Amino acid sequence: MSQQQLLPPGKPNTALMVVIALLTLIILVLLFKSPLPGPPAGPSTLPPPPDHHIGVVKEKTGKVISYKYNAHFDINSLQLQTKTDGLITVDFLPHTAAKVMETGPVGQLVNLTITSRPNDEQVGNRLVSIKNAATDSTFVMTELPPPPDVPGQLIENFNIANPIVVTDNYGGIVALRKGDLFFHFKPGLVDDIAGQIKASKLFGIQAVRRGDQLGFVNVKHDKVYIVLSLHIDNKTFLVR
Repeated sequence: MSQQQLLPPGKPNTALMVVIALLTLIILVLLFKSPLPGPPAGPSTLPPPPDHHIGVVKEKTGKVISYKYNAHFDINSLQLQTKTDGLITVDFLPHTAAKVMETGPVGQLVNLTITSRPNDEQVGNRLVSIKNAATDSTFVMTELPPPPDVPGQLIENFNIANPIVVTDNYGGIVALRKGDLFFHFKPGLVDDIAGQIKASKLFGIQAVRRGDQLGFVNVKHDKVYIVLSLHIDNKTFLVR
């Protein structure tokens, strides 16, 4: 018959007491590490960080002398003859060109709101709004949303031979041009295959048409296509 060993009456169980003490210690540690939630924090009194991209806002009045264009032949700046600062150049986003030119035709007196960053030669003056002094017609740049990266048009396929390779001021390829067809690349997207493009004579191109309703003005009046893919030497390269 098995026998059970009984503790003498009144003598505590040491192991049980150790376990209880450890559990109590753990509970106390958890309580101190997890303080009770206080009232919600009030609104921050710190001022918002300054936007260093805005620059200095200025008002300029003068006559529109001409419009200038970028490497894609899209108009993106105007030259303004002012009494105080002479001839200045003011840049704007290419998709706003149609509205800007409609508001301020060449030869017209206009009032401009611009932002200027004198220490940034790459950016210079940026157009915020333009108002025609004679007609009071006004256009604010933020009225137009950014254009879609790829226009929602039907995809078209082209096979072209010996196109003109269009480059920017840094030698980067920005387009292929054949007659009045202008096949547009975003800067930098074909840098990896620039050598193959320059060496090739035949191209298969998949692209979508960039309609005039998007607001761009191409100085050569080309039919502009946004390229999705290039087929060169039996290889297809996605470029969008």
